[in-house]
Amino acid sequence: MNLLERRKEGEIMTYGPELVYAWCRELLKKTINQRITKAEGAENWVTLRFSQLPTPFFVTWDPRYYGCGWVTNEDIGILGRFSTGKSRFVEALKSHLLRCELIDVKQLDFDRVLVLSFSRTVGAGFHVQKKLVIEFMERNSNMILLDENNVIIDCAKHIHPDVNRYRTIAPSYSYVSPPPLQGRTITELSASTITPEVVSEIKGLGKGLRQYISEHWAIKLPSEWMQILNSIYDVAPRESSVMQYLNSYLTIFPFLLLGATPVVTQEALHAGRLCMFYPLLKEKSKNLKRGTLKLLKKETRSLKRHLQGVEKQKREAGKADWYKNCGDLILANIRAIPYRAGMVRLSGWSEEGEISLEIPLDPDKNPSDNAAWFFKKYKKAKGNLLEIEKNILKLKDKIEDLEEQIDVLSDLEIPTVIDSVCRDIQGWVLPTQKKAKKGRKEAPKPPHLRIEYEDAQVLVGLNAKGNRHVTFREAGSEDIWLHVHEIPGSHVIIKGFTGTKEDLEGSFLLLLAASLAAYFSKARHTSKVQIDYTERKHVRHIPGGAPAHVTYTHPFTVMANPMDWKEFFEEKGVILEEE
Repeated sequence: MNLLERRKEGEIMTYGPELVYAWCRELLKKTINQRITKAEGAENWVTLRFSQLPTPFFVTWDPRYYGCGWVTNEDIGILGRFSTGKSRFVEALKSHLLRCELIDVKQLDFDRVLVLSFSRTVGAGFHVQKKLVIEFMERNSNMILLDENNVIIDCAKHIHPDVNRYRTIAPSYSYVSPPPLQGRTITELSASTITPEVVSEIKGLGKGLRQYISEHWAIKLPSEWMQILNSIYDVAPRESSVMQYLNSYLTIFPFLLLGATPVVTQEALHAGRLCMFYPLLKEKSKNLKRGTLKLLKKETRSLKRHLQGVEKQKREAGKADWYKNCGDLILANIRAIPYRAGMVRLSGWSEEGEISLEIPLDPDKNPSDNAAWFFKKYKKAKGNLLEIEKNILKLKDKIEDLEEQIDVLSDLEIPTVIDSVCRDIQGWVLPTQKKAKKGRKEAPKPPHLRIEYEDAQVLVGLNAKGNRHVTFREAGSEDIWLHVHEIPGSHVIIKGFTGTKEDLEGSFLLLLAASLAAYFSKARHTSKVQIDYTERKHVRHIPGGAPAHVTYTHPFTVMANPMDWKEFFEEKGVILEEE
């Protein structure tokens, strides 16, 4: 069980000033005297890129995942695609902080507040000063941009007097920091004055950590506790300090606390990617997945209603001749039909010969109107039964494709994969949303997954049309085609590999593709699956079969675990969380 799984569903993570101080220390070490070269963001997050660092600095004020940390360029790309709309605050950061040099980072009054100070030279010896205040305070988390006089230029969230009597956070107001914490700092204490009761009131430690120390006071001497607490705010902290979760409380401490779970990294800002960035990304991917599933289910219901109508049309088409014969017999025997009759038996002739039919009538209509009703039903029912059958088959294929998409998407949990799959599905289900330049409509590609691996690509069809697309449109004759042995599943293509299928044996690329073929099949819940692979030139469509029904020759085989493909994302730094 990983550390994210230890947190209860919906449980909000908290942390204290000791972690914010660790962030402050790491920022000073890595970013001091560097310039801001780029600012990006959306409704509840921003990233700042520094001139000499390859990784962006990420900050979010989302009330559930508030925090900061180093992330990757790929992380920001995927989060940007999940986010909607532009942020006015991000535009303010671009306007005021680009090309500014970071000259200082401070923690404000042992609280969960960071103050980043910037300077920019605008003339001979003339400098403009700016500050960026980041408040990490659950639902009150915020980012505030200040000028050299501590007047607010802009802020991520506005706080007006009717909401907070203590302070107003809005442009043109002077910045007022949060209410100061009560209690004494660690430097004001000594081994002779520290007690469990005093610990519960120390500034600079979070409530969860203070509570732990008070409850476990007996495991150390007062002098030992003082030494440990002093080391938290040392300029040069112990290398043995451990990033850890204590239930839902995240902290950095000189040793692993009883009952705590260590975080995989010991750098506080790297932990921010795991503990703040990834949960936010996962939540946004869930929203996209939820919306796409809703779209698929709505479209499936619509197609099923349409299918019911066409099947009814088929049943009516089988009665077309009967409707016509009823109308003809009524007109031929119009004077013999009793007044206000509800049922009559009439005899006559049709193209098939002599007929005798029992015909239901509407007693409120005269014979002529009853005949007209039967001819109207005949006109509506007659049609090309073959075309109706084709329409039924098309609708059933579409419904099967949609249900297959629902099944595939429901099992996905990796945000990067969800993003790729959902974008394809939405473009496929709602093709009118995609428009090419000059007013020409761009035909959407059927849903498929595309994964880059070194110089090659792995393509995975995600329904029948996606399978046909990757096999017969994307793949070249020498590309490698894979499919689970004798079980329904996705077509997988290894595209751009320069060797032969013999060269693939034992490679991670083959393992990746085979595992994907196993996962996106009916065998995904088994531990080992036989996968066949061959050159695409040996794959043929079965004439008269469904779009993705194929036959193939010259296969090699490999056994694959449906879950092994996730190692590829782990190697790329994508954090995986099993549901």
